[in-house]
Amino acid sequence: MKKAFFPALLLSLALLAGCSADTPAATSTGAETTLAGTETAAAPVGTETTAAVSSEAPETVISSAAEATEDAPEATDWPEPTGVWAVEAEKLEKLTDEQKSFYRTFYELDVDSAEAYFQDHPETLENGYPHVMVNEAGLKSKGTSIVTKLGETVLAIDAENQILIIEVRCDGARGVLAVAKRPEQLHLFLSEDLPRHGQTVGDIASQHNGILAMTGSGFIDEGGTGNGGNLVGWAMSGGKAYGDHGPGDFVRLELREDNRFYLKEAPEKVDPATRDAMEFQPSMIINGKGQDIGYWTDKNPRACIGQSQRGEILMLGVEGRGAGGSWGCSLAYCRETLLQHDCLTALNCDGGTTAIVWYRGEPIMRCSNAYTPQGRYLPDAWVYVGETEDASENQ
Repeated sequence: MKKAFFPALLLSLALLAGCSADTPAATSTGAETTLAGTETAAAPVGTETTAAVSSEAPETVISSAAEATEDAPEATDWPEPTGVWAVEAEKLEKLTDEQKSFYRTFYELDVDSAEAYFQDHPETLENGYPHVMVNEAGLKSKGTSIVTKLGETVLAIDAENQILIIEVRCDGARGVLAVAKRPEQLHLFLSEDLPRHGQTVGDIASQHNGILAMTGSGFIDEGGTGNGGNLVGWAMSGGKAYGDHGPGDFVRLELREDNRFYLKEAPEKVDPATRDAMEFQPSMIINGKGQDIGYWTDKNPRACIGQSQRGEILMLGVEGRGAGGSWGCSLAYCRETLLQHDCLTALNCDGGTTAIVWYRGEPIMRCSNAYTPQGRYLPDAWVYVGETEDASENQ
């Protein structure tokens, strides 16, 4: 990533949010506080890259200068799962049409382990496969006996809203990956108290009929006492813009009317089709190719959002700093986990003590600060909205 810092800007950015209270100060030996303020690490020598912006509108995405930008497919071109995720047709032959539809939607599931679980828990099928509801994602739960084709433990299945939540391991750290299969149900919502005060992810989600939610933007956090009210960078919620565009190394994630994610450099013009957006850094995956994460190499709690090749929203949170015995990971491990799930586009969100993933009324990953189990007050959150009333209530 390029370093477009001016001295005054660097000084102010040292106050930015995430978990600066837990972060050592930058030294005079080349260490650099990140734009998010979430960690300090020595900037790599000789690895400076310049982002190149595609000139093709409106499909503008960023890429490293050494790598050509490819056109993204149209929204109607979501491909079928392939490779390890390919639908196992031979296993579906003896199943009912309802079962076939279910396993084509939740192609990640190992069919045998899922069927065994349903037999042991017949209440999950009381309303048929189109209404399967399994929720063992709470922090006091141990998950289910269902596994994915990669052997990951399944924590929750919501067939009506097409949500799958699994437990993943990132460099040994516990993580949760939520796969939400209807991108049209995703929105960025801001705290109703901005700019005076932020809200927890759960509060923001509950106010908008959210089922699933996670951390979004950063905020100014001087001395680790910020209240989430002072948004860093620029954001858009429902077509309404907030804040000022971030500095040169910030990247904007635009969720457009075609329900696709697009990444652009923060100073670039916002596409008129954008309905929700946030700015942070660094970009992790562009057009299905992993990007250099630069100096984001420390073990820390993480929050990342992406979109798969099939349009699914991927929300990844990783516990750290000893929470539940988990010490976090570098962004490289998050990137590889997302790539295993065929991620097409991904951006890092504010991490550290702000990293949180929430589902149906409760956090499903541990905040690194035991005194704030619901997570910190934040300026905004990515929220996956339910189609039914009271969808956010814990079930």
